[in-house]
Amino acid sequence: MPRTCVGLVLAVFIATLAPRTSAQLLNKEAPVIVGHYHLNVTSVAEHKKFWVDTLGGTAMKVGSEDVIKFPDVFLFLRVQKPTGPTRGTALDHIGFAVPDVPALTTKIVANGYQLTTGREPVPGQAAAAAAGTAAPYGRFAYILGPDGAKVELVTSAEKNAPPIKHHHVHFINKQYVEMQQWYMKALDATLRPGQTDFFIGADLPGVGYMLNFFRWEGDQNMNPVGTKGRVVDHIGFEVKNLEAFCKKLEARGVKFDVPFRSVPAIGLNIAYITDPTGVYIELTEGYDKY
Repeated sequence: MPRTCVGLVLAVFIATLAPRTSAQLLNKEAPVIVGHYHLNVTSVAEHKKFWVDTLGGTAMKVGSEDVIKFPDVFLFLRVQKPTGPTRGTALDHIGFAVPDVPALTTKIVANGYQLTTGREPVPGQAAAAAAGTAAPYGRFAYILGPDGAKVELVTSAEKNAPPIKHHHVHFINKQYVEMQQWYMKALDATLRPGQTDFFIGADLPGVGYMLNFFRWEGDQNMNPVGTKGRVVDHIGFEVKNLEAFCKKLEARGVKFDVPFRSVPAIGLNIAYITDPTGVYIELTEGYDKY
């Protein structure tokens, strides 16, 4: 099936979910927010054990489709064997904030899930040691879920923080600065102070801390492949005034896999693009109206 046709089919699927799911999106006044991730999964049951039973998400049933709800974000689960894990793509992992990383990490390990490293180690060298540790784990933890879905846990700085909340998107690439600059231009994000020789961040207007870009330090013969078909197939951004936003992207030279279109019956607008490193992106408008 041509890529555009696949995008249209997926667009219709997402559109049918809008009335039941969108009320949970926060930062509703922000022009662009992260609204969802779409996962290809081998087993919904195994993913529920991870995202719901272990991490604390809420399982929802929308028709025959399975959705996992977290504060600020939704995970849509499609039963389709993924072509690979998140590793090897430029979308390295999904970040969540929790009040007590050691406690949740202890539960994760007890449930049989594998810990992994944050930064890809340089070939022939050990992975960087964790910093700021407190037995048995530290303020950060990295986990591999089913099908190689990678998750980071960070310690929440919020007072009376919820048990778990979506925190950030973590990209990784050899040209990580150029990648960050593309997202700044595309999403009108701003440079975050505190960049290093391996990390640079971008803040979404009205949201703040959200987009992180790290340098790929692994095998330099390896280049990131596209996310489409992998366990994290694409990331969804909810956009205000999407039609005007898409025209602005077109003027900036961004090519569309699926151009802007409106679905008046359910009040949803959608479009699909792919960033220069192969991360597949859905743009939506309408989730915050329900």
